[in-house]
Amino acid sequence: MFEALGDRLAAALKKISGRGVLRPEEVEAGLREVRLALLEADVNFKVVKGFVDRVRSRLVGVEVSPGLTAPQQVVKAVNEELIELLGGNSEGLRYSPAPPTVVMLTGLQGSGKTTTAVKLALLARRDGHRPMLVALDLRRPAAVDQLKMLAEREGLPFLAGQGSVEDIARDAIEEASRLGLDVVILDTAGRLHVDAELMQELVRLKAAVPVTETLLIADAMTGQEAVKVGEAFASAVGVDGVVLTKLDGDARGGAALSLRLATGQQIRFAGTGERPQDLEVFHAERMASRILGMGDVLGLIERAEESIDQEAAKEVESHLRSGRLTFDDFLIQVRQLRKMGSLEGILDMVPGGAALKGQVSGPDTEREVRRMEAVILSMTARERAHPEIIDGARRRRIARGSGLQPADVNRVIKARDAMQKLAKQFGAGNRGSKAGLGRLFGQGGTGWSR
Repeated sequence: MFEALGDRLAAALKKISGRGVLRPEEVEAGLREVRLALLEADVNFKVVKGFVDRVRSRLVGVEVSPGLTAPQQVVKAVNEELIELLGGNSEGLRYSPAPPTVVMLTGLQGSGKTTTAVKLALLARRDGHRPMLVALDLRRPAAVDQLKMLAEREGLPFLAGQGSVEDIARDAIEEASRLGLDVVILDTAGRLHVDAELMQELVRLKAAVPVTETLLIADAMTGQEAVKVGEAFASAVGVDGVVLTKLDGDARGGAALSLRLATGQQIRFAGTGERPQDLEVFHAERMASRILGMGDVLGLIERAEESIDQEAAKEVESHLRSGRLTFDDFLIQVRQLRKMGSLEGILDMVPGGAALKGQVSGPDTEREVRRMEAVILSMTARERAHPEIIDGARRRRIARGSGLQPADVNRVIKARDAMQKLAKQFGAGNRGSKAGLGRLFGQGGTGWSR
């Protein structure tokens, strides 16, 4: 997520090396690189100009705060402006005090409305509510069947009907009230492009039923096109927030950083994968931290609490505290991480996780993980317990047993080493101490604090 933008910003900010007072020429040199990084990330040029001007005003002639180096002061200013640019959101669904809550989803065809409808319904259910999904996309072939299939798979109430979308929506709200369901999610029609007919249908629908909030579903991968779509829907229909889909595949970040200006509303949710649970509240401060390579520890903890086998985790932790991470422990950890979602996405949330990410990432990360499992399962019990005994001959035998190459075995060994090093940085050997965690944050994930 945002790899290209993060790498460019890291390179830009490292160029600022002033001491004491940040000199204008140093600030300008760094900000030129920041400007280029944002433009190459497909961020709207008006957004870029305003962003750079605000960062400049925070920095020129400012005394470096006690305990910070000049580069850290710049990172602090950029981080604060990124949070402001992203909208400062930490809000989930807004529930009506007079149920049912009616959530209307809008957006172009292919933006991910139908899958997002299911993800939002599951989120509402986790919040203790009883949602219903309503199919209002009557134009796209098989759209109703798709929503029905997904709803049935997740055990969610579903309703479709004949006639106008206004009549179907009204009937759905009445049915929800009759069944004691308190959230109604309307999956509306889309088009390949914005057109007047679509907008008129949405305006009529919104006028016909008591909509609690209207969410725009925008595809992060479309960059500036998402911004144009956001402007069109905001002006014609009105939106109360944005759900940014396919964020896990967005290396640039242009849509995320531009949509607030385009719509006047915050990004409320982020789609981070294909699984039903891969939807998270868009916390602006956490996203800014991830863009700057500093991870998202709170988000990581929240996912872990939902997904991790606590007994297995305690066993691995006890081994880490004794200073040893066996390959059996490593296999448990990798499998636990997979339960939490996309492995690359999880590593984005770990401060300094790039070291481990480099060992497991590739064109198909899940395939890479399966290869890692094959390597570990081809080891003897003694080799898994004592990684230090794995020499060249053993590596060749393990490679043959897993159907892979010695280079693949080497990558797995390096990945285990990286994970053990990362665990030590978190202070795994210091129960009750935050010293290791503090040092990790001090490193900033990208070395800017040096």
